[in-house]
Amino acid sequence: MTNRKASRRYGVALGAGLLALTAHTASAAPESALNWRDCGAGAECAVLTVPVDWKNPAGPATGIDVVRVAAKNPGRKTGTVVANLGAGNSTTAIVGLRPPSIQSWLDQLTERLDVVVFDPRGLGRGDTRIVCPRPQPSILGLVRRQDAAGWRAQAAKNAAYDAGCREAAGPAFAGLRSWQIAHDLDALRAALGEAKLRYFGNSYGTTYGQAYAELFGSRLERMYLDGVADHTRPRLIDWLSDYARTQEQQLLHFRDWCARTFSCALHGLDAAKAWDDLVVTSDRPGDLFAGALVGMNPPRWPDLARAIAKARAGDASDFETVLRYPAPEPTGSVQGATLCHDFMPTLPDYQGFLGIERHLKAIAPRFGWIEGRYELGRCVGISGEPAYPPHPLSAPDAPPVLVTIGELDNNTANLGAAHAARQFPRARQVWHGDGHAAYLLGNKCLRTLGNTYLMAGTLPPAGTFCAGELTP
Repeated sequence: MTNRKASRRYGVALGAGLLALTAHTASAAPESALNWRDCGAGAECAVLTVPVDWKNPAGPATGIDVVRVAAKNPGRKTGTVVANLGAGNSTTAIVGLRPPSIQSWLDQLTERLDVVVFDPRGLGRGDTRIVCPRPQPSILGLVRRQDAAGWRAQAAKNAAYDAGCREAAGPAFAGLRSWQIAHDLDALRAALGEAKLRYFGNSYGTTYGQAYAELFGSRLERMYLDGVADHTRPRLIDWLSDYARTQEQQLLHFRDWCARTFSCALHGLDAAKAWDDLVVTSDRPGDLFAGALVGMNPPRWPDLARAIAKARAGDASDFETVLRYPAPEPTGSVQGATLCHDFMPTLPDYQGFLGIERHLKAIAPRFGWIEGRYELGRCVGISGEPAYPPHPLSAPDAPPVLVTIGELDNNTANLGAAHAARQFPRARQVWHGDGHAAYLLGNKCLRTLGNTYLMAGTLPPAGTFCAGELTP
């Protein structure tokens, strides 16, 4: 459904009782209550109506999807946790065919809490979803074509995607940034009748958590962030450097895993050197890097090892067949546009990027440098507006926050996660031996620590480390 219809569905101005807002004032809950309805799988669904622009609450409105799974025993309930599970749609994981890890997560938390999961603007399941007429181009465009012509081609494709999203979204496009979504989160807190917010954010959901802590820190009771997307680096080169260094270290983690794992197709060899040698001798290194960016995710390490082994024997086809991203859908979502507005509203031109890339190659010459092309491939050609640029975190009123960081997390670079965590005045960092989203995926140690904190407010002792449990 295009947002022209969605705009009519949610375009009614909100009540005059809403107060005008500035950047650090409290958001007000919409006058319409959350009207819960049964939506199967033991869940209830509702739509929260919010202003497109919280600085103009009497202007156009939009809606966000919300799903609640109630505490099993109301007599033992100690509160509500609001959660976002990461980039894209979160509520489908609750009302659809739940992955086992999500089911176990809900089973554990609903012993004592209501769990409320929300979708960010434009990413809902029905009338709240903005459907872009074109899918977002492959973010590997700059990886595969490493020249000025490749840059121009990727920028043109991204610009066409962005223009389609703007047309489909209409007025709602102006609200696609995490500053607005943090205000939506506070409106949800009020609509749920909670004096303070308990929040769990995974991956992109940590961006909303960082914004909420800055804007509404005094209204935050507890916040647990896992797989943190660092929104605190004003300079693009610093943000990319954290990713490059993390990816360079990931190559060594892959090597070490292969050395101790008899089933690894490169066992007995230096897997990192095998990668180096392959790149040097290839006439299509961009395709190798494109596949390896998939394969460096720990669950895909066995596939990456087999792909390198086959390529050493003359068959590099696994880098394009086995190690590939899913084919794009016929239409697109606004998640890519929102990410660019939040993290890369201002981008260098091609010559400026080459200067950044030289720095990345100096600090991460074997593999990590490719992150510059990977990350900018998302956003080159996309206008920065509306913008919520990265900036140092200032959340003096925030309570102690729990941040868990994976040694093998190269999705949201663990160096960036640690950088963000250090800026919370009373954060408790817990490192663990797994990769991205390990709490949701079922690391038992993280589940115990995170759930204890969300339910009872008890932080783990300083220096706590959770061993890896999910590596193949």
